[in-house]
Amino acid sequence: MEYYISSGKITSCNQGISINNRAFRYGDGLFETMYFTNGKIVNIEKHYSRLNKGLNILRINCSILDPLFLLDKVKELLSANNIEGAARIRLQVFRKDGGLYRPENNDCDYIIEAFPLKYDNYKLNSKGLKIGIAKTIKKNKNQFSQLKSTAKPEMVLCAIEAEDNKWDDAILLNDEGYIVESSSSNIFIYKNNVIYTPSIDDGLLNGIMRQTIIEICKKYQVTEAHLTEFDILSADEVFLTNAIAGIKWVSAFKSKRFRHKISDSLINEINNTVVNN
Repeated sequence: MEYYISSGKITSCNQGISINNRAFRYGDGLFETMYFTNGKIVNIEKHYSRLNKGLNILRINCSILDPLFLLDKVKELLSANNIEGAARIRLQVFRKDGGLYRPENNDCDYIIEAFPLKYDNYKLNSKGLKIGIAKTIKKNKNQFSQLKSTAKPEMVLCAIEAEDNKWDDAILLNDEGYIVESSSSNIFIYKNNVIYTPSIDDGLLNGIMRQTIIEICKKYQVTEAHLTEFDILSADEVFLTNAIAGIKWVSAFKSKRFRHKISDSLINEINNTVVNN
């Protein structure tokens, strides 16, 4: 990648950003990771809504961004980087430089990055994931649980623990022992003809793909519930979801093995409903 967009301007990666950047200094910002394909940002309204809610909580003013403006800037960036197909878009919004913990003002700056993707539609992973439970870190439930903040140490440590154990991903628990999410995805399980996913109250980030699956999953009952390790072990299927991969099916947890019939069906439904329409 040679360029990124910084507050509306095409900027060379060689120029860098200010050492006083508040996202760097204090984690004083939010980000959205979005899937661009077929000339559009998939679920752009959901991304924009979640971003605005987070900015309101952090009291950051960002009136310069709206979905149409964002899409225009993304297309400008893709052209500058000679990306012609699908892309992963990362939008980071942060409070302007200045001040210590107390900011000098509450206006925002932003950066947009773009990275090419191989496929124009969501593709189910050919090899199932192996997952485990993170033991070294838990995710606390608080008013910031719903923020896609630039400060994510629990996700970093969760991903490192997965690598240490030779898992593809690790599942975070909260202080009560309930399943929250993985290092980069929401989790769903299927058993007894019902699809279950952890409750918002357990401290998870309400992922864009999680929202989409709950909305479009008309063939199956979807229930939000407190889930434990036992629920994974008793499931017929387990899958992870995020805005870039769509759905990733899980093949192994401890000694338990899973199939992926529901994952196959759902990823086709997602492509038909939100990608290709």
